[in-house]
Amino acid sequence: MALNCYIIDDEQPAINVLASFVEKVSFLNLVGTNTNALQAFSTVSSDAVDLLFLDVEMPDITGIQFLQSLEKRPIVIFTTAYDQYALQGYELDVVDYLVKPIPFERFLKGVGKALKIHEISISQSTQESFLFVKSDYKTLKIALDDILYIEGLKDYVKIYTISGMILTRLNLKGIEKRLPTDKFIRIHRSYIVSYSKITAFQKHQILIDEKNLPIGETYRQNLLNKLA
Repeated sequence: MALNCYIIDDEQPAINVLASFVEKVSFLNLVGTNTNALQAFSTVSSDAVDLLFLDVEMPDITGIQFLQSLEKRPIVIFTTAYDQYALQGYELDVVDYLVKPIPFERFLKGVGKALKIHEISISQSTQESFLFVKSDYKTLKIALDDILYIEGLKDYVKIYTISGMILTRLNLKGIEKRLPTDKFIRIHRSYIVSYSKITAFQKHQILIDEKNLPIGETYRQNLLNKLA
């Protein structure tokens, strides 16, 4: 199992060091680098990246701000010359926090954590066929095959199934992490859909159960690649 990696750092020498480390590890595959975080946004937001090495202090946007802007996040390891951002990093669920200059042994420990998390995620997505959610003071079991699409509101999520709609106090990011990527895909900042329930699609919308759902610009290319 290989992790597709991407490196964002405003200093090219720092990228070169991490790229050389990635090359030494058999389960890592470098798919891209960029000194400009904004230019990397669409790639990092797609399913093409499993693990992101992200510098914290950058001129146009900090690594923390960049991570907060992502609707769909890969596994993230912060890389920085400063250690005062560690708490914020862990609050954002980053896997590790590497302080420059980064020893290879410390790098190896961090990517080992990332691999374990990735393996657990893959295992859960392939084994589980249902989802438990709380609704109206009850915990409901929802079969994944029954889900048509999911709509995210501010503090709630609406899960539309073949038998009706379920309202649960979750956020879309949280529920997305619990869904298998081979069955569901994010098409918009407010919508996740089931592949098998898509009946038609156009450039700007898809049709599910006679309901037209918008395709967000950020998610369009990834969706089209999956459906092509």
